[in-house]
Amino acid sequence: MRLPCLIGCVAVMATACTTLDPVVPPSFDLTGSWALDPLASDDAPDLDAIRRREDRKVARGRQADAGGSAAFVTQDFPILTATTVTIEQDAASMGIRYDGGDYRDVSWGERERDFWTVRAGWLENALVVRSTRGGTQGIETFTLEDGQLRVAVRVKTEGEDVEAVRVFLRQ
Repeated sequence: MRLPCLIGCVAVMATACTTLDPVVPPSFDLTGSWALDPLASDDAPDLDAIRRREDRKVARGRQADAGGSAAFVTQDFPILTATTVTIEQDAASMGIRYDGGDYRDVSWGERERDFWTVRAGWLENALVVRSTRGGTQGIETFTLEDGQLRVAVRVKTEGEDVEAVRVFLRQ
């Protein structure tokens, strides 16, 4: 049991530290409309349960910064709750419209946006988006596999960490 966990941790840490290539590979195009495959995807995070657990940590003195709470994770990473996404991609950036009406623009390379430092580019066959704000760090890894868009999300907060995989089918 420990070996798979160790291998997974090393892979995530390597992804977090590796330089990303800002040049779009010709075969990587996410443009289009995508619908969630609920059977292949993890459930959206339960924000009420996260709040309850973090409230207990605060009461015990194990968490001091409420701003570092994972309760904001779906606001900052809307892919965790989206059931549909529409993506426009070009050589400089990618725009994502989520079914809740939120819109996000991700530029290749490094940008500062709304108190976040965002680094986006390619690592092997995946688009990796690293976002950092204070003590919160998120990594979204977008891969295309057999016509499916797989988005693995890992968010480390000062409260609770959140991990989920969401799988979308092109419409």
